[in-house]
Amino acid sequence: MYMMRILGTFLCFIPIFSVLQELKRSPWLMLLLGVNAFIWPTCAWLRAKHSATPLDTEQQNLIFDAGAGGFWIAMMAVNPLPSVVIATILLADRLAAGGFRLMRKAAVTLLVVFMAAWLTQGMSVVLNVSQQTLFATLPLIAIYIIALSVLTDSIAIRLRHKTRELERIAMMDPLLDIANRRLLEKRIDHELGKLQQACRESVLMFIDIDNFKEVNDSFGHKVGDAMLATVSQILHLATRPTDTPARLGGDEFVILLPNTTLEEAEIVASRIMDAAAVMDDVAEEAIRCTLSIGIACATQSMTSVTDWLQAADHALYQAKRGGKNRIFGH
Repeated sequence: MYMMRILGTFLCFIPIFSVLQELKRSPWLMLLLGVNAFIWPTCAWLRAKHSATPLDTEQQNLIFDAGAGGFWIAMMAVNPLPSVVIATILLADRLAAGGFRLMRKAAVTLLVVFMAAWLTQGMSVVLNVSQQTLFATLPLIAIYIIALSVLTDSIAIRLRHKTRELERIAMMDPLLDIANRRLLEKRIDHELGKLQQACRESVLMFIDIDNFKEVNDSFGHKVGDAMLATVSQILHLATRPTDTPARLGGDEFVILLPNTTLEEAEIVASRIMDAAAVMDDVAEEAIRCTLSIGIACATQSMTSVTDWLQAADHALYQAKRGGKNRIFGH
């Protein structure tokens, strides 16, 4: 806002000064115009910077700008070209900055100040636009509109980046740097669609930390969270960029492995179990970590995300039933 206000007041200064000069207005009015053009932008910036509510203060500044615009339109005796251009830019700016609500406030302020100032000037009207004023107004039309377009594009780019970041955050587990169930189900559904179109194998791996509840009960949630974070790191290291390791909930993890056979998945599962087995210190506590892993290959009968997850969950149940710390695949 600071740079745009500096540019806007400077570009408005040129046609307003031209008209005031032609109308032979008093020197104090010229001085006031200089203050508005060259001192007010910094005052407005300082007001917002040191305010407890900068957004509200900046909106007040924008309303003040509109009132100043109304005042100078009156002082120019409603000279049509600069008056219309200045009023249009002021209202369009307020619409972009705060929507219709701010634009309405600005329009009312501009009109009220204009009427009050115009009445003091005897409601004078000068409809003739000199060549000097015409050329003085052209930079305001061209440069400011281009600058506003550049600013709008910059804001749109930053907004897209923030939107993508928020989407990424919404798809990630809040505790671990790993996908959550929402993203996992989205990827599984996408993979099922691809499997119906192409002849290939893909697997879903269900991973559960053995006796995790006992770790939480004995050592506290801080140690339990550290164990979850360590397992999450192991999953990241053991998988490919095309795979999707995710936390399903609690101490349950799932990995989607596209274009992977059961034998290849079992190798990955063994690598994960070996990495977990060497973990003997979690948050300065001597804890042994073992995993139970169930692997389910996608089949033609699977038509939904739930079907595949249930198949992997059933494989995990078989691994648990077999004594834990083992892999079961089908």
